[in-house]
Formats: sequence, structure tokens, C-alpha cells
Amino acid sequence: MKHLEEFYLFVKVIQEGGFSHAAAALDMPTATISRRITQLEEHLGYPLLQRTTRKLRLTDEGLRYYQRMCRPLQELEQATGEIRGEGQDLCGLIKIASPISVSNTLLIELLADFSRAYPRIRFELEQTNDHHRLFDAEWDLVLFNGDLPKQVPHAQLLGQIDYALYASPLYLQQFGTPNHPGQLAEHALIYCWPYSSWQLRKRDGEHAEVVQPGRLSVNQSPAAVLAACNHLGIVNVPRHSAMPQLRSGQLVPVLPDWQAGQRDFQLLVNNPAFIPLRVTLLVDFIKRHLRQYSTTQ
Repeated sequence: MKHLEEFYLFVKVIQEGGFSHAAAALDMPTATISRRITQLEEHLGYPLLQRTTRKLRLTDEGLRYYQRMCRPLQELEQATGEIRGEGQDLCGLIKIASPISVSNTLLIELLADFSRAYPRIRFELEQTNDHHRLFDAEWDLVLFNGDLPKQVPHAQLLGQIDYALYASPLYLQQFGTPNHPGQLAEHALIYCWPYSSWQLRKRDGEHAEVVQPGRLSVNQSPAAVLAACNHLGIVNVPRHSAMPQLRSGQLVPVLPDWQAGQRDFQLLVNNPAFIPLRVTLLVDFIKRHLRQYSTTQ
């Protein structure tokens, strides 16, 4: 088919997020890719891309061509890679958006582990708590904890992130270790959004509610964890938020037989019908990795 390679370059420019990223992934000069796509546009008789100094946007015709050409070209590329055994040579850019607390704890560690298996894949990470930014269509992948602010197509509920109570060994040495939620009234508590009170549930079904003024209230889990490490009291945060401090011994579990809350953990893939193989692999990796911190679906 005439111009097949130009169509391939066009799809790669969209998938990689721009001419320069596609050029790096394909080891081709940026000018060559730009020139060949211009030739394709001249052949078709209309523009596929709107080029500006800040952003690259698809025209209506470009979007239709991308949707039609992406899947067969992706399958051809994947089949060729499988035949040649190039699974570990995958390269390209994955654009991710995530809430600040998730990206500062769970996500960075996860991307580091993933990069050891696929060292040529690059990442662009947007850390934001602005829901409008999180659900911008420019991202390949969005991570979100809690209830979705609106009905979002293609969202996957991966499971529930488990919360638990933690404190520093020095704090517990000074003030004692509670053996039941009823004894928390004698302790300093660190509250972290979204919980202004704690609903604790034991594995056997026993339930306890903790409603008392906190010594400190914050809206980001890293700050809450840091406060606990500095001996300010007992904190209730997602398990993954406290994992590095548990490993180092800065924090220890408090009331480990009690669950201290759960929040939904969502994953959103934009344009799932045209997802590149590298994004598919990362999604699968996230699902496996999440099991150690959550109750999965």
C-alpha cells in the first residue's frame, strides 16, 4: 500500500506525544518525520495535524485516520516484535496523571520497578489534585483514589486501598501501645483527609468509631506520615503511604487486627481501543503490584 510508512509515522507521532518524541523512539531525524507527514497530508488533500509551538492537535480528519490506522499498525508492530523476540526492547513515552499522594508513594516505586524490565520506556508524570487535569484526554493513563467525581468511561475499579494505624516506636514507648480502639482516647491522633473521624473494623466483625479532636489534621498523606515519624501521635493512612517508613523502622503498626478504612482505587486508560503495547504492559504491572496494598476485585 502506497504511503503505508507515512501512516505509520503519523500514528507514532500521536502515540509518542509529538514529533521529537517519535523521532527519539524511531531513531529518525525530526525533520524527516515532519516532512513525510506533510507529504502524506498533501497526498490526502487535507491536514491531519494542527501544529503550534506548544501543542500538537489532531484535526477531525486526522482523528478519523488515527482511529482507523492505529489498531492494524499496532498489531503489525506487536506481531513483528514477538517474532523477533523484542519484548524487552519496547520503547516510547507513557503519559501519566496521578494525585500527588499516590505519585509520591506508590507510583514512583512502581515505575522504578517497571523500568528495570523495560529500560527504554520513558514516562511523563503529571502530579495534580485538580480533577479537571486528571481527566484530560491527553494522558495515556490516569490513577485515581476515591470516588470518581463524575461518570468516566473506561475507568477500571482495581480494588480498595486499605488504611491502617501507625506510630513511631518512640511515641509508643512514651505513651504506651493501645490494645483496643477504646484506648485511643488517651492518645494524640493525626487526621488525614478524607477522614475527620475513624471507623475501625476488626476481622471478626467488631466495629469501633473514633471521634475526638486530633493533635494535627492535614490533607496529604506524606505530611501525615512525616508527622508520625516525628512522634506527634498515631496516624491513619493508606498502607502504601507508610511502607517505606515501616521497612526502615521509623513506624510500626498500631492495632494491626483492625482495618482503619478503605478507598476505591481506579485506573483510567484513555482510548482503550488504541492502547500501545507499552501501556498495556504497565497497566498489567500496576494490577499485580497493587495486590500487596489493597483488597482487590
